[in-house]
Amino acid sequence: MTQRSGSATWTYAGVFLIAAATLLLEVLLTRLMSVMAWYHLAFFVISLVMLGMTAGAVIVFVSPERFPDRLVPARLAQSALGFAASIPFAVTLALSLPLEPVTDLMTFSALLLIGGVLALPFVLAGVALTLALTRSALPTGLVYGVDLIGAASGCALAIPLLDLVDGASAAILAGALAALAAAAFALAGARRTTPALALAGALALAAFGNAESEPKFVRPTWIKGVREQPDHFMYTGWNTYSRVTVSKPTTREPIYWGLGRNAPPDARAEREQRLIWIDGGAGTTMAKLGSSPASHGYLAYDVTSTVHALRSRGPAAVIGVGGGRDVLEAARVGHSPIVGIELNELIVDLHLRRMDAFSGIAHMPGVVLIADEARSHFARNRQRYAVITMSMIDTWAATGAGAYSLSEHGLYTVEAWRTFVSRLLPGGIFTVSRWYVAGAPGETARMLVLAMDTLWSLGKREPRDHIVVLQVDRVATLLLSRDPFSEHDLDAVERIAAQRGFDVLFSPRMQPAHPLLRELAGQPTRAALQSWASGQEFDLTPPTDARPFFFNMLKPRTWLARKKDVNGMDLAFLGNLGATQTLLYATLVSVLLAVLTLAWPMRRRVADLRALGRADLTAALAYFALIGLGFMFVEMAILSRLSVFLGHPTLALAVLLCGIISFTGVGSMLSTRIDLESARARYYPWIAAALIAVTSVALAPVMDRLVAASASTRVLASLALLLPPALGMGLCFPLGLRLSERMERARVKGSAPRLGPWLWGINGAFSVSASGLGLACSMVWGVHVTLLLGALCYSVLPLATTRLWRSGRA
Repeated sequence: MTQRSGSATWTYAGVFLIAAATLLLEVLLTRLMSVMAWYHLAFFVISLVMLGMTAGAVIVFVSPERFPDRLVPARLAQSALGFAASIPFAVTLALSLPLEPVTDLMTFSALLLIGGVLALPFVLAGVALTLALTRSALPTGLVYGVDLIGAASGCALAIPLLDLVDGASAAILAGALAALAAAAFALAGARRTTPALALAGALALAAFGNAESEPKFVRPTWIKGVREQPDHFMYTGWNTYSRVTVSKPTTREPIYWGLGRNAPPDARAEREQRLIWIDGGAGTTMAKLGSSPASHGYLAYDVTSTVHALRSRGPAAVIGVGGGRDVLEAARVGHSPIVGIELNELIVDLHLRRMDAFSGIAHMPGVVLIADEARSHFARNRQRYAVITMSMIDTWAATGAGAYSLSEHGLYTVEAWRTFVSRLLPGGIFTVSRWYVAGAPGETARMLVLAMDTLWSLGKREPRDHIVVLQVDRVATLLLSRDPFSEHDLDAVERIAAQRGFDVLFSPRMQPAHPLLRELAGQPTRAALQSWASGQEFDLTPPTDARPFFFNMLKPRTWLARKKDVNGMDLAFLGNLGATQTLLYATLVSVLLAVLTLAWPMRRRVADLRALGRADLTAALAYFALIGLGFMFVEMAILSRLSVFLGHPTLALAVLLCGIISFTGVGSMLSTRIDLESARARYYPWIAAALIAVTSVALAPVMDRLVAASASTRVLASLALLLPPALGMGLCFPLGLRLSERMERARVKGSAPRLGPWLWGINGAFSVSASGLGLACSMVWGVHVTLLLGALCYSVLPLATTRLWRSGRA
């Protein structure tokens, strides 16, 4: 089958549009699932969803009678139209079902049901893209390149789209984009475009109608297992990594992280406030300012505010503004200026514009609120502070790239804390608060290890002289001073703790009572601390930029433990146990389905496959499985580093996916110039392996050197780092497909190649499996090992290409 130039142009347009719609929908579903359920469950569902693409490719392979050459243009238009029409159905149904943690067969079945419903559109998209790539008679490299550039465009489109409309409405708009792809395929096949254009218009109207309606007729109904009541909210906002809701004003007792035991009755007096929820799981409180900050003296009795009793003057910085309580307390005691750095621009907008009269903090003298990632801001800004506070700050934002990829950001690494300490004035204090469980203070222990390692890395001889840890109930507050605490400071700490009802867990005068913390505090050198931390039951080693998983302290041997086997573990540990096990289960399901992708077509097409020969077939299968694994290993590893380097998760995700997919597309287009008759064609995968290895060496030096550069400079540097490995990897998929087709023609005389759809499906199945495997590898051994594993996958490909090349010549 050949295509006229005009029809080829419309086919390329259809491929671009359907690829854009597919990636756009994947990003949007990840965001929607993250609102509905905990982020590790969202990762499980998205893994199932993306395997729908593999299913579409396998359908094309095992049912060739349904896709004869003469009907390929019609099937392209039909599958794209089905993709568009199924999106609103699947999204509406999935958003109406509860998505809960897996505790029994019922909840597991519900999880599979939602994943299956959402996979349906991707099955149809997989059929369309497989036909375009393997059956359109267009150059494989060009079609694959257009596919990747379209996918990168769809990823980029998600960012402005979620600033305009909510997640559900944006998903319906993805359907409109898919309908336009169906119209382009119809034009390529000289078919009627009216149904596709009508559907595109109807879906666009439905999307904007849903966005403007209140309450919305398509929206997440169940949030973290609880049926949501939209009339309880006065504001709902979306961006690419969060959904922020604000309750109507309510009069209630203040909510504290850790209220001192000696707090006066007034500290519990009811006050007007609003509750802010991020994705329905992370909460913060916005108090009504009232007459002045002085009326909020009750905040002093929260253990997280202790630092202001020691340092009440001079500049102050707050990492994570949230509802504004830390800014309010800093203003109340007399700090000026006060810089509040908040990652989520929606929350900054609440204080600056939407609810400025209620909050009031943005208009207090000397207060400046900045929408930025804190580490990036401190790296660029040289201002120094008497106090820097970071109270209970974490982010569990899920992305299309994986469960943990952006959840463990760069605020809890040695490199980050060195930056924060370097921005303190002489005598300044950096304070961090995290969860504490008396029986097993794991998160507190790792926070203390991180503090000591940071101080040693800064050349401090006795880190213990710089550290105080206070605790009440389930919260511990670390006070880390740039200089050793004076006797006057230590007297003040003991007096404040006695007056407010806090416990002193650790100070230069007091060794911890808990055996684990006492052992930790007694380590004499940095090397001894590292050795001790790595030898504990849980991973207490100080996180670094190369392995920034502060919250995940589970070692691989505990990943499959039952909760009752780890009683006394931190609640954060238990959460990570569930998240890590879900990651393992999702990866296991992906691997099993990948195996099914191999086995089922073999049973259906056994005669056709036998004609190819076992060695040739094994070479083709191994090639596409390895590039699926290798590509995702590289992507997951670089994403972990970019999220730290660029800071803002939205920016990191956009730069990574847009950059790596676009450059891979360019590499794919360049692959059309490879002469398959030349013996050198066998060795092109080594280019990818070498470029990945070089990038793994260059990542740390480049990022360390440019950490304080402007955002635009860091983006350009990130793209420059992505360019070489992506171009190399882009060469490999079209090269393998062309070699496989050439081998088929040589082995089965007079028969058109038909192996392509299956190979495309295998590549997709192993890519989904590798997202979990790559993440687990980074958690255990670090980013550089994951990158080198990716390079290893590409380095062994010439074993397969040599076999395919020789068979093709025969």
